[in-house]
Amino acid sequence: MPRKSGVWFWAARGEYCTTIDGKRHRLGANMKEAEKRYHELMAKPERRVVASDSVASIIDSFLEYCKNHKAERTYDWYLRHAQSFAETIPANLRVNDLRPLHIQKWIDGQANWSNATKHGGIRSIQRAFRWATKQGYIDHSPIAMMDKPTPGRRETIVTASEFKVILAGIKDEPFRDLLTAAWETGARPQELLAVEARHVDLANQRWVFAREESKGKKKQRVIYLTPKMVKITKRLMKKFPEGKLFRNMRKQPWTAMSINCRFQRLKKKSGGDKLCLYALRHSYCTKALENGVDPVTLAELMGHADATMISRVYSHLTHNHSRLIEQARKAAG
Repeated sequence: MPRKSGVWFWAARGEYCTTIDGKRHRLGANMKEAEKRYHELMAKPERRVVASDSVASIIDSFLEYCKNHKAERTYDWYLRHAQSFAETIPANLRVNDLRPLHIQKWIDGQANWSNATKHGGIRSIQRAFRWATKQGYIDHSPIAMMDKPTPGRRETIVTASEFKVILAGIKDEPFRDLLTAAWETGARPQELLAVEARHVDLANQRWVFAREESKGKKKQRVIYLTPKMVKITKRLMKKFPEGKLFRNMRKQPWTAMSINCRFQRLKKKSGGDKLCLYALRHSYCTKALENGVDPVTLAELMGHADATMISRVYSHLTHNHSRLIEQARKAAG
């Protein structure tokens, strides 16, 4: 079975590799350099000669738009899905001949994907053709009405006592700082990895991302700090006045890959479920609601445009019998 795209370690040769369009690329023994080389390869994929009205040409145009107008992380997400899908269709498949069955065949071939990943994969291709419709490349999207699997809700909730045990099992300060920041602020993982000293407003105890640096690029993102996070932020600013604040033991900025490796090792050590930074963000929101923070205020703290996401994603709290009884008593005065 061919490997999925992404960086992986070839133990027999002691180096990192990746497979793109069925071709293996050797990236070297240094993880940081391997990641850098991987992103360079992904940013400059080998292009096929395709007709202007082909599926591939529409996707290429959409990717070019994303590269120029979206965040690098967003562009990489679309690029990974687009390359994976393109490997399963004829090079010159016309837009008029594209059918949902082509998408379904691609999705069915991803045996290791969860429903959430499949949902995202279909959505990524649908967005490319919705964009092409708005831009006037095509009259309508032939896959607009395709059904998508229902993504599962993030169920992992870490309690305060569990988080204390997790931190106790982590010996190095950099990883403890990163997890503490996720727990104390509820920030998105990409925000934790992006924050620098220039974003810090100590006078108002907050991090501030300009609109251009925020998710959606519609308004500035403000992350408010607890006293514990103010102390950590001050220490990191002194240590790293330039560049990213959160760095590993080698003083290199954390990456999604390096964080994933640490969580894998933590899982092996503890024997429990594998965690992720989003689980801590999810836990932040859950404990805030349980502590009586109203959804509108919480939406602002978490960087949501309104309370809709809070109500939809965290509706499981309405099934908490004891909490509902307590809220009913408060409502009655």
